[in-house]
Amino acid sequence: MGRTLVITLLVLLTAVVTADAATVSAMVDRDQATVGESINLQVTIEGGDGEVDLSKLTDFKTISRGSTSSFQMINGRTSRQLIYNYVLIPLKAGSLTISAIPVIIDGKAHHTTPIRITVSQDPPADSGQRDVYVTATVSTASPWIGQQVIYTFRLFNAVQVADAKFQAPEFTGFHAEEVKDRKSYRTVINGREFIVTEVIFILVPVKTGPQTIEPAVLQVGLVQRSRRPRPFAGMDAFFGRTEMTTRMLQSDPVTVTVRDLPTRPPGTVFSGLVGRFDLSAVLDKTDLQVGDSTTLAVTVSGRGNIMDAAAPAIATPVDFKTYADNPEETIQNDADGTTGSKTFRTALVPVKAGHFRIDPVRLTYFDVDQGDYRTLISSALAIRVSPSEAATADIDVFRAAPDQMPRLKNRVEFTGRDILPLKEGLEALKTRHQMSPLLFGVLMVLPVLGFAVTCAAIRLTRRDDSPGRIMAERARQALKTASAGDTSDADFLSALYRALVSAILGRRGVTGAALTWTEARTRLIEIGWEMEDADAAARLLEEIESFNYSGSTLDIAKRADLLDQTRQTVRRLAQ
Repeated sequence: MGRTLVITLLVLLTAVVTADAATVSAMVDRDQATVGESINLQVTIEGGDGEVDLSKLTDFKTISRGSTSSFQMINGRTSRQLIYNYVLIPLKAGSLTISAIPVIIDGKAHHTTPIRITVSQDPPADSGQRDVYVTATVSTASPWIGQQVIYTFRLFNAVQVADAKFQAPEFTGFHAEEVKDRKSYRTVINGREFIVTEVIFILVPVKTGPQTIEPAVLQVGLVQRSRRPRPFAGMDAFFGRTEMTTRMLQSDPVTVTVRDLPTRPPGTVFSGLVGRFDLSAVLDKTDLQVGDSTTLAVTVSGRGNIMDAAAPAIATPVDFKTYADNPEETIQNDADGTTGSKTFRTALVPVKAGHFRIDPVRLTYFDVDQGDYRTLISSALAIRVSPSEAATADIDVFRAAPDQMPRLKNRVEFTGRDILPLKEGLEALKTRHQMSPLLFGVLMVLPVLGFAVTCAAIRLTRRDDSPGRIMAERARQALKTASAGDTSDADFLSALYRALVSAILGRRGVTGAALTWTEARTRLIEIGWEMEDADAAARLLEEIESFNYSGSTLDIAKRADLLDQTRQTVRRLAQ
């Protein structure tokens, strides 16, 4: 009994000494960087557990990369080491300081030693000295309202990149459509080769005046071979393996001044088209007989809002019957904007012989090159119609005088008996048995029941293509992927990220593929979440991103914890 008491006292004394001897320290892998370049930070706690507070690091964007712990026993004494890993991204240039970081251990605040970081601006883009950078340009800085503007975002990288996440601007004041085919090519800048990737949007301004396109953001990982030893690079420093650093790249905002269209000349019928267009009108046949048909094809083609083209007015002779067909259009989007053609076909059937003329077709549009309205006029078309014996017997067009009804060509006559014999005598009338009320009621109810069942089946089988439903299904599929036991850590974390982002965007009723943790927090607060709950969900998203970028191995317990938190968050968003 006495021996047990002595051992217990020794253990407690060791714990007290260990707690009293708890120390904290911080170190970084580099003390020089450029704006947007990542810095790895480690906060180490010796001899205790603690909470790290980075809220005072306002000059840096902080991303958590998780923590590791280890135990040692030397000469009967135990010691524990807890390491917190972070990524810091400088937000401005200058001499920045990582201030003393407070670490709370057993209610007592311990502080690390401040670290000074020298952050420089990126060199000019045309110097070729940057490893990676982005730009954003527009095809014109002073478009007319309704004119197409080509917005081009370019990524220049001279080193290998991975895990790129692109966030397009909101394009407030514009109708925006992304060109599906992204262009990639190589170029040489100041003797250095770069790979250039272009993301192109076709913008159509819908408001006049100055319009600012907010910066586009690209989060990307740079894969580079380690060029110098790092304090905690481990065996990678010996073998010279590659490392990936996270960069947040942001384009400059772009401002355009949208001009209103000038006043139209009197008597001008404006088609609403803005761009550069051509007009043609052709007949497939010009020599006809009465009763034959010919097709008039009016085609509008060019570059601009061709999809908004309406059928132009066609003045046809009164001795023709006309049958309009549905328009045919061929429209495509490319790096130069929207181009294509729209053809309006009308079948013409003459009912009288003679020589006829179809007046020219007119179309007025706004020419963005000339800065003025332009009227296109097609050629007049001539048609010669000769008599037809068959048409003479069958076609007759009546034109009644104002006070006289048209005379019918032939009166209606009884030409023969029906194929089925008609019963004409009174003996054909027979008394039928009266229908029972029950049978009558059943026959009356059956159509109503059939209609109700049909409506219910349509509602049940109708496919919901709303953005919220699409994103909810993406979240469900992502969770299903993450729940599979044979997924790699990278696939598991990517699936969790997709599930969270899809669920948040779906609740907002929009589609998308990426969100930063701050954007996720803002959107959750906008839909009514409490600040504390929104912060917890944002931290979960940040933790998932951190593990994904760090490449750390997840144990079974951590995978289960991340999956459970993500599943609960997605379920709450689906309510």
